Amino acid sequence: MREVCAPTPSCPSWVEAFKENRATLHVHVFDGVSTTAACAPGKTVRVVVYLDDQPVGLTEVPCLDAIQAPTPSYRVDGAAVPPGLHELRVDVQTPRGTVQGMTLLSLPAFDIPADGRSLVFGAEIAVGIGPDDIAIGPPQVYPPKGL
Repeated sequence: MREVCAPTPSCPSWVEAFKENRATLHVHVFDGVSTTAACAPGKTVRVVVYLDDQPVGLTEVPCLDAIQAPTPSYRVDGAAVPPGLHELRVDVQTPRGTVQGMTLLSLPAFDIPADGRSLVFGAEIAVGIGPDDIAIGPPQVYPPKGL
């Protein structure tokens, strides 16, 4: 999350601020696979995140014997993202095979706090992984609630 000044005479226009400020990509992977048949006890599930066909990070989700509450989440940190439309792809490699999900996202997300004088940029993405599907949420400025 990065905060910059709002468009005032001493600040660049919001368009210039948007172009000049880059947010770091943070993907929050929510585990919905570790206690399913797609996950062999004692093994791990590998999650690889790609942005515009370039790998940006990975995490491994351990296979569990029992459901945990709250659901475990894992963070994958990428690089600073230039403004624009990007393709986010997530590959989940389980013992049964690979599950893949992808979407187009406009990054970074931005918010105007209550003071009305600043802009906040971010590139937080929540991803839910399951044994047969992947759900990719919209970009957010702030980490998903509960983290």
